Amino acid sequence: MSVNAREEQYEHVELFGKPALFTDSRIDRSTVPEGFHCYDLRGSDYDPGKPMTLENQVAVNHAGTVLTAEPVTIPKEGFRRLRGKLNFLGACLTLPEFCEEHGIALPPDNRKFILRPASPNEAGFFYALPKEQDEALGAVGHVRIDFGHDGNEFWHTWHPRGDESLNSPEFKAELTDLVNELRKTGPLKNLSAMAGYCRNRGGEIEGGWRQNYGYVIETERYRYCLRCNPGPEITTPTSPPSTCGCSG
Repeated sequence: MSVNAREEQYEHVELFGKPALFTDSRIDRSTVPEGFHCYDLRGSDYDPGKPMTLENQVAVNHAGTVLTAEPVTIPKEGFRRLRGKLNFLGACLTLPEFCEEHGIALPPDNRKFILRPASPNEAGFFYALPKEQDEALGAVGHVRIDFGHDGNEFWHTWHPRGDESLNSPEFKAELTDLVNELRKTGPLKNLSAMAGYCRNRGGEIEGGWRQNYGYVIETERYRYCLRCNPGPEITTPTSPPSTCGCSG
C-alpha cells in the first residue's frame, strides 16, 4: 500500500547533509507536491530492513522512502550508497510541519478528484447489476476503457444503465474532467501506470476470472466506481468499466 505524501506522518531525517522526511511506507508519487523529490531506500539481502542505497524506485528489499525539497544526485549505476549519510533526528513531522520548520512553500493540491480503495462490501457496485438494482442505485452508465494492443492507446465505449435523463450535460462534463485527470495523474495514463497504481494502493475486489481492483471517487452529486483489471494481456490489455452512479 502507498501513502499520500501530504497526509503521512514522517520521521525527520538528514540525508546527505540536507533535511528530509522518512517513512517506512511507499509513497504514492502522484501525491508528491511539485518541487519535492521522492526516492526509495533499498536494504541488503542479509538485512532487508536496513537502508543501504538510495534509488529512484525499489521493488525488492524496500527499506523506506524519503521525501526531499532538493534533488539528490544518483550516479549512472542507478543507486547511491548511503554510507552513514542518513541520520534520524528524533522528531516526527507532517509535510506541512516540515515546510514550516524549514521555510519552504508548500504548493496546493490541485487534484479535483480523490480516489480511495473500495471496501469489500462495495465490490458488487463494480459489476453489471440487474436493472432493478441499477435503478435503485441511480446508475447512469458504464464506460469501458481499452488501452489497445501496446497498452498506450485509449479507447472507450459508453454503455447506458439507467434513465437517460440522468446522463445530463452536467454529468457528462464532470465525467470528462474525471477521466482527463486520471489520464494525466492516475491509473488511466496507460496499462503500465494502471498496474503500478493497483500494485501500490490495494483495492482488491472479488469477482471476475482474475484479480480486479476497485477505486471510488465521490463528488457532490455523483459516485464513480473505477474497476481496474491490469493483468497480463490475453487479447487486448483493458481496464474494464468504470461504473458511474448518481448519488443525489
